[in-house]
Amino acid sequence: MNAKTNAKKTFVTTLCAALLVAGAAFAQPHPHGKAGMHDMAGMEAHLVAALDLTADQQTQVKALHEQLKAQMTPLLAQSRQQHQELKSLVNGTNPDANEVGQKTLAANQTQARIKALHEDFKAKLTAILTPDQKAKLAQMEANRHQHWGHGPGPDGAAPPQDN
Repeated sequence: MNAKTNAKKTFVTTLCAALLVAGAAFAQPHPHGKAGMHDMAGMEAHLVAALDLTADQQTQVKALHEQLKAQMTPLLAQSRQQHQELKSLVNGTNPDANEVGQKTLAANQTQARIKALHEDFKAKLTAILTPDQKAKLAQMEANRHQHWGHGPGPDGAAPPQDN
C-alpha cells in the first residue's frame, strides 16, 4: 500500500471511531436506569415528585414531553440508521473517505439537532418553574453530572476528578 492509501484509511478509521464514541455517549442509559425516550412517564413522575410541581405545571410538563417525543423519535431513528451505515462503511473493504466524511457530517448534524431539542426542552421546562424549583433542578443536574461523570456540569465546570 502506498502512503496516500494508508493516510486515507487512518483518517477514515479515526473519524469513524470518533463518531461511534460520540454515538455511544448518546446511547448511554438514563441516570435512573431507563433508556431516555422509552420512559417519559417515569421522567415526568420523577420531575413531579422531585420538584413538587403544581397541577398546572404537571400539565405543561406533560405537553413538553409529548412535543419532545414527537420531535425526537424520527431523529433518533435517523441517528441509529446513520451510525449503522457508517459502521458498515468503515468495516467494508476499501471504504471511500469522501463517503465516510459526508455521512459523518450528516450524522453530526443529526446529533446537533437532537442536542438542540434537549436544550429547547430544558429552556421551556425551566421557564415554568419557580426559583426554588429551578434551584432543585440545578442541584439534580449537578448530582447527575457528578455521579455519571458526563463532562461539565450545568455551570460549565468540569466534574471533580478522583485522584
